[in-house]
Amino acid sequence: MPTIEWRDLVLLLTGFVLSIVGALLGAYLQRRLDRIHEQRPLNQLLNFGSDALLFIFPHREEISEAILPRTSTEDFLSMNNFISALISIDWPHPIGVRDTRHVSADDKRRNLVVICSPKSNTFANELQAELVERGVQAFEFAQKSGPQWVIDIGDGKLESKSFSQEKEYLGQNIPRSQLSERMFEDLAIVTKIQNPWNSRNKIIWLAGIRGIGTWAAGECMKKHWQQIYDALPERNKECDFSALLRVQYSNCDITRIEVRQVRVLPQLQGSVA
Repeated sequence: MPTIEWRDLVLLLTGFVLSIVGALLGAYLQRRLDRIHEQRPLNQLLNFGSDALLFIFPHREEISEAILPRTSTEDFLSMNNFISALISIDWPHPIGVRDTRHVSADDKRRNLVVICSPKSNTFANELQAELVERGVQAFEFAQKSGPQWVIDIGDGKLESKSFSQEKEYLGQNIPRSQLSERMFEDLAIVTKIQNPWNSRNKIIWLAGIRGIGTWAAGECMKKHWQQIYDALPERNKECDFSALLRVQYSNCDITRIEVRQVRVLPQLQGSVA
């Protein structure tokens, strides 16, 4: 029986080790390529600039014992959902938060995610006024009467069914404390636009007529962004846009998100660099 010399044994072991290393490296590279392929569409939607990102949320009523600024449950859920979307694309830059009372001139130049409509977010009011002045045909919010707001789509104004649904439930003697268990429908927008205060960065605006719409707008970017992506031009998936959402809530959960319309928006002219 022939004997195996030590040199042959070393070559055999070296070949075996290299084959294992090559297989592991190949599997890793394949996983990375698959990951990049999966991330690419959402990366195109969330094509922020290479800067920090700030969430700007409404200032809410203070609690004397609190240290941090207050926010609503729906605002928090919207931000949390959007952070999940950022995690899924391996967002590499810092993330911060500001309430509307603490937004500096330097903050406005960052990548921004604006939470809520002008009804409660004064910065959203400033942003909408800026877009209107520049002639950007994004979906807008307008006050109807009293506490009710609507979404202006240009050729009409859309109301949230949640107001009439709330009135109907209360008319059935359902306690307000139990309304969270009922079904409501709301309208919301997701708008992405070049930052008018710094053309190298982007702003994404998540807002509903009611709080559940704001919550759903954030969840749309986590779970249902493909609806927006599919509605954008095939050769320009990174374009700016304004999307109109119809959402349904039931028993403390968002149960349906439907993207009803997506408008492609032009690049802003005269943005500060």
